[in-house]
Amino acid sequence: MRLALRSRSTAEWIDVGFVPVILLVLVVALAILSPYFFSPRNFTEILLQAAILGIVSVGTTFVIVGGDLDLSIGANVALSGVICGLAMNASHNSIPIGIAAGLGCGVLIGLINGLISTRLHVPAFVATLGMLVIGQGVALTLTNGSSIANLPDAFGALANGNFLGLPGLVWWMFLTFVAGYLLLHRTVYGIRTFAVGGNREAARLAGIRVDSVRVANFAVSGLTGGIGGVLLAARVQAAQPTGGEIFTLYATAAVILGGTSLYGGRGSILRTLLGVALIALLQNGLELLGVPYSNQQVAVGIVFIIAASSELIRRR
Repeated sequence: MRLALRSRSTAEWIDVGFVPVILLVLVVALAILSPYFFSPRNFTEILLQAAILGIVSVGTTFVIVGGDLDLSIGANVALSGVICGLAMNASHNSIPIGIAAGLGCGVLIGLINGLISTRLHVPAFVATLGMLVIGQGVALTLTNGSSIANLPDAFGALANGNFLGLPGLVWWMFLTFVAGYLLLHRTVYGIRTFAVGGNREAARLAGIRVDSVRVANFAVSGLTGGIGGVLLAARVQAAQPTGGEIFTLYATAAVILGGTSLYGGRGSILRTLLGVALIALLQNGLELLGVPYSNQQVAVGIVFIIAASSELIRRR
């Protein structure tokens, strides 16, 4: 019994400390290799690199904890930004209308994903992969492949305005993480999400409306995708139909790296934050060291492999 308890404690310590240890090693290595790493300007740059990824990763956490997968998040970000820009142009630069349209587009994509998966019984992987292609096609069609520029300066201030020394985009990321944490870890809905991801049949027998929870998870993911799309458009003051291409893989990698089980039922918003920090630090470090873009892609590919196998590594 004593040996079992000791083994369990060791396994739990490894599970909790896996990503923090990697982060610590990466920080020390970059501090030694680059004299600019600890500069305030670089710290702000890391936060900006992490912001949109962090926002969309919160919604991705809900979906994966619930036992599903959302591969449409990149197209969601791009299309939501495009809809936001088009709505503002059509309403004579009305920022509230543009934001509402962008967020509504994101939620709608999430609801469609959830309904296809639950009502038509299409695997989430297939449903969201199809939505990824559809979203990209619609965004390119609506813009003819061009960016929607000349958005209002006040709209850009949502992401670029400074508060307490940090850009607004960073504060939106922090608020999204706080809201996601409270929703997933402090509500009945969050408890049901863990239950559905752990064992759908057992959750159904316990009286949980499994399909409703899954649809809600996709809606949350869609909302964070919409927020990411709107804020990305605000940051560059242009809606880009290809602006969200990287977020699908990066968000999934951040969530899995953070310790959320790819099979559902286990995860944490705070650990997702660590996963986002790891990817942002890696990107920033490679840029500081002048690593060519092609080699950066190799490094990111290695991160994806680690993300997919990290749960097995922690268990071992």
